[in-house]
Amino acid sequence: MVRPRAPDPSRTHVPCGLLHRSLLPLALALTAAFALLAGGSAAARSRPSAKLVEVVVTLPRPSLAVEVARNRTLAAAARRSHSVAVRAPAAISYLRTLAATQRTLAARLAVTIPAASIRWHYGVALDGVSVLLPASDLARLRALPGATVWPTVTYHALRDTPSSVSETTADPGPNLIGATALWGPNLATAGEGIKIGLIDDGIDEAHPYFNPAGYSYPAGFPKGNTAYTTPKVIVARAFPSPSTHWKYADDPFDPRFSFHATHVAGIAAGDHDTPTAPNNGSPISGVAPKAYLGNYKALTVPTEDYGLDGNSPEIAKAIDQAVADGMNVINLSIGEPEVQPRRDIVVKALDNAAAAGVVPVVAAGNDFGAAGAGSVGSPANAPAAITVAASTMGNGDGTRPDQIADFSSAGPTPVSLLLKPDVTAPGVDVLSAIPAHDFEPLDGTSMATPHVAGGAALLLQRHPTWTVAEVKSALASTGDTVHPTRHRGDVSVLREGGGRIDLVRADQPLLFTDPTSLGWGLVRRGFSGTKQLSTTDAGGGSAPWSVSIHAHSMQRGAKLGPKTATVAAGATLALRLTVSQAARAGNATGFVVLTRGSDVRRIAFWFRVEVPRLGLDPHRTLRAPGVYHGDTAGKASRVSSYRYPARGLASGVPTRLGGPEQVFRFTLRRPVANFGIVVVRHAPGVRVSPRLVAGEDESRVVGYTGVPASLNPYQGFDRAEPVVGAVLPDPGIYEFVFDTPTGGKPGAFTFRFWVNDTTPPSIRLLARKHVIGRPIRVAVRDSGSGVDPRSLHATVGGRPVRLRYANGMLWLRTNGLRTGKQAVIVKASDYQETKNMEDVGPVLPNTRVLHAVVILRR
Repeated sequence: MVRPRAPDPSRTHVPCGLLHRSLLPLALALTAAFALLAGGSAAARSRPSAKLVEVVVTLPRPSLAVEVARNRTLAAAARRSHSVAVRAPAAISYLRTLAATQRTLAARLAVTIPAASIRWHYGVALDGVSVLLPASDLARLRALPGATVWPTVTYHALRDTPSSVSETTADPGPNLIGATALWGPNLATAGEGIKIGLIDDGIDEAHPYFNPAGYSYPAGFPKGNTAYTTPKVIVARAFPSPSTHWKYADDPFDPRFSFHATHVAGIAAGDHDTPTAPNNGSPISGVAPKAYLGNYKALTVPTEDYGLDGNSPEIAKAIDQAVADGMNVINLSIGEPEVQPRRDIVVKALDNAAAAGVVPVVAAGNDFGAAGAGSVGSPANAPAAITVAASTMGNGDGTRPDQIADFSSAGPTPVSLLLKPDVTAPGVDVLSAIPAHDFEPLDGTSMATPHVAGGAALLLQRHPTWTVAEVKSALASTGDTVHPTRHRGDVSVLREGGGRIDLVRADQPLLFTDPTSLGWGLVRRGFSGTKQLSTTDAGGGSAPWSVSIHAHSMQRGAKLGPKTATVAAGATLALRLTVSQAARAGNATGFVVLTRGSDVRRIAFWFRVEVPRLGLDPHRTLRAPGVYHGDTAGKASRVSSYRYPARGLASGVPTRLGGPEQVFRFTLRRPVANFGIVVVRHAPGVRVSPRLVAGEDESRVVGYTGVPASLNPYQGFDRAEPVVGAVLPDPGIYEFVFDTPTGGKPGAFTFRFWVNDTTPPSIRLLARKHVIGRPIRVAVRDSGSGVDPRSLHATVGGRPVRLRYANGMLWLRTNGLRTGKQAVIVKASDYQETKNMEDVGPVLPNTRVLHAVVILRR
């Protein structure tokens, strides 16, 4: 049974063309800021044939969260413990100022782009709006004064896997990380009063793991759609994408597709000692069982095989709303491959939420098996977020060591080259709630993340004055060792961050450090640089700590050392890195270790000594899109491996490239949606494997899209494709490298180069009447990246038919078909679609489907 829908008061609907008339009087009312900044608008009438896109537009003023962080006067009036008091008079005044600026933008939009509509308003974590408009009008939108346009990115709940343990086995996670030791008598400090917001696919608030008995709503709650709230789940909101008309998109819980969030919420804050089976089966508890939950359903778009997706405007709005609602912790067990963070609005929203005092906790991802090092994606790359890796739980009582989960993504972040993850938590065989009042164990960093979100809630209740950075420091510096799979010793900090969280030690960290980890990124021979590590007393007093470097790996010729042998809380520790002219290339990882008696605190470090060779290769310049020819025969072989990511993403993608390579350079002078190449043919026996890198550096592959594998989950993820490119790239210098696999034959090849391909192929039926036995001819062409023959699919009369494609013409076989009128469906994608993963919305933007009718006769 579907629960009746109640209106969500945070959502108002005002077409853009009406804003300059109807909202002006509201600005005089106290509620204007909330109606405008928390709401959105229904789509205005647009040209029926226009392709509509949704983008976020930010304005120059700081959001309320950022202004509170930097303005002491406003902070004194509007900041509360780990939240922003949006109804404080000073906050209302500031929000009304932002609202006035947004009305000015709306008025300009109404004149400049009448077909545009404003859907969401942001004011707390961001200052701006989301705009729905024809794609052809994007250039005019970017030209509006003061408007910064952010591209839309699509996210999904991370794909977790069923575990092999019994469904009725008690989950040892809370005990293993020390949560139970912090709960106190009668659960007095088990998260009571703390609010954890989950930005996901919708919580089943009626599940027995969230039994509201004994709870009461805090002041100002419930919020959102109250048909889906309880005194335990105190907020229920949905943020439907304009790209979906799914009947449950507006509901905070989708009875068909919501699943992931319920499991995640149970790990973070499921009720204490909830039976997991009839007849009082083994009871389990969430990490912070007395905490409140906020349900922010930002994933609302159904997909055929991957559950619910969500776009960045809606996810950013969910973050903005969670901060406005007073959430203290927000959990995002969602992800996608990293794009340039400067073009990622979700990363910006998360960092701004942290500035407001809200603790963001994000899953690292589950891609290590396919991508290796450099597999941490977005929004786990948000610098201020606590990014979480996954480990096993040993034997559950701490006597057998944890091991890193084989799927848990590894740093550095492939594009921004940050040291991530920050911490590790249990993410294997984790038992929690699933819809329909059941329980199931799952594996994934999605399961590890709410352990940390719940842990942060416990620390916030016990230490209400701690900042986000201090919570992060306490967790990262006190972690336990995580071991490599089937090996002893520490796993790399690029897998574990500061280690598996230990809440007992984190509760008494003795000192805080800023930053919480030290990453130099890529350094070259001759480098010399110093980083400062600030320390603050956290209850340990002023007695000095001894400083040492415990390296897991340190390349010959590289030296990292403290300038002083000790440091006292309140002082700054200088750490100097020097790299000799003869240093060996490779990663250096480990910990800066602070020791005082039996107390040990660890700060992870990473850098990579690189000796790039690609710049020694001559290059040809690509000046315009088109078809080009190359030849690796007779060229030098200077580069044999590329990163990041370090692995090939798909079976059949070679990673040992010891043969000769040829380089083509491209200079991108303005922001575009994408660019790339596809190898369309090569001489007999020749093997060529392309890569796309930045800055003449084989260690700067542009992320997942720079590897020749299909990333589109709706077409065939994990499939080798001779296509590389960049999605949402920054302007700069890039190199397409055509390399030869070790032992492969070099030689001639041909490739197609495109820039800014956002249009699917054209499909045109050439005739309506056909004789059975003769093919139906369909023209399929694409002037950008070109038609991908592997994408072509056709049915006639509901039956798949054999087809042949060459030179822009598709022939559909008619043998065996019935006479008369028959429906024809033809689907075609271009090569850019193979790179469109879910970072590009909507689903399959470079795919076109033709629906037509033919008449068959004998």
